[in-house]
Amino acid sequence: MKRRAFITAAATAPAALAAPSIVSAQAQHNWKLVTSLPRGLPGPGVSAQRWADRVTAITEGAIKVDVFGAGELVAPFATQEAVESGTAEVYHGSGSWFSGRDTAHAFFTAAPFGLTFDEMHAWMYYGGGQELLDEFTAPRNLKVFIGGGSGVQTAGWFKKPINSLSDLQGLNFRAAGLYGEVLRKLGVNPTSIPPGDIFASLQAGTLDGAEWVGPSNDLAFGLPNVAGYMYAPSPVEIYGGIEFGIGLDAWNALTDGQRVMVEAVTEAEANRSSGDTLHAHLQAYEKLRAMPDLTIGTFPDDVWEAIITASREVIDEVKQTSDFHGRFVTAYYDYVRQATEYKRYYDTAFLIERQKFFS
Repeated sequence: MKRRAFITAAATAPAALAAPSIVSAQAQHNWKLVTSLPRGLPGPGVSAQRWADRVTAITEGAIKVDVFGAGELVAPFATQEAVESGTAEVYHGSGSWFSGRDTAHAFFTAAPFGLTFDEMHAWMYYGGGQELLDEFTAPRNLKVFIGGGSGVQTAGWFKKPINSLSDLQGLNFRAAGLYGEVLRKLGVNPTSIPPGDIFASLQAGTLDGAEWVGPSNDLAFGLPNVAGYMYAPSPVEIYGGIEFGIGLDAWNALTDGQRVMVEAVTEAEANRSSGDTLHAHLQAYEKLRAMPDLTIGTFPDDVWEAIITASREVIDEVKQTSDFHGRFVTAYYDYVRQATEYKRYYDTAFLIERQKFFS
């Protein structure tokens, strides 16, 4: 029995000795994720927590991610800078909210007459979009991934009807990124404020109108209670994307396998978040349609014509910023043009016939 015990101990000794060295070789990464959105906000707020939970789970705790909602650690629109400075390892927000630092960033989330969420995913994963995003964000010490899109958003909520282009003149309107730049050319006074301040600003009268996301998010924010006119679709908030930005120091400290895991979780979240938002929009739109005091419409023709002209001007201005901006914007709209032609024959034609099916 003693001999057998000795043999058993000898056989298990290498594993017992090896285990501590394996554990010690596995570095622990404690990440702080700062989101520009309120913690647990339906849709994008839930997405941030789901991403954090899945990264922690798939790495078996080797990467532990703690989420801080808007204002809990840094100001809502200071999340990107917090990662650049090392205050946090990951930010979660829309490139449109950070476009004041560089307008080009907005193209990865919301661009005039741009890519829908399925087209954006195709461009990012296979059409060269991720490589351009890496080139754009690496100088800021960031590794950025798209994290899902809301789909075509609401153009805006207004306190009075928009019957002509003149009705937009002088309005104080909450709009971020390129949408704000387009509306500015139409005589609107755009202002970019954090999402959590939209309702109070409309209620107080400091805003005459606002864009947020779409039916589910707009309803959750109570916008029908403070603005009786809803117009869709948006000409700019097409993908309506959210992104995850990781500090390059934190990213490079991971093993190759851990980077694959984080990337896989992020790609899965981009799909999951997009599906989650669309499903919620479908339910919320039915509730909005049933509201007797809410007017739902689309912009009149002269507004659309002015938006098209202004959008072309904004796009040209961004292209002239630098050689990279010219290269990037050209590549983006080459893909938009290709997708538009394809969908004209397939998606658009089908959607017209599908409406007839239900009429």
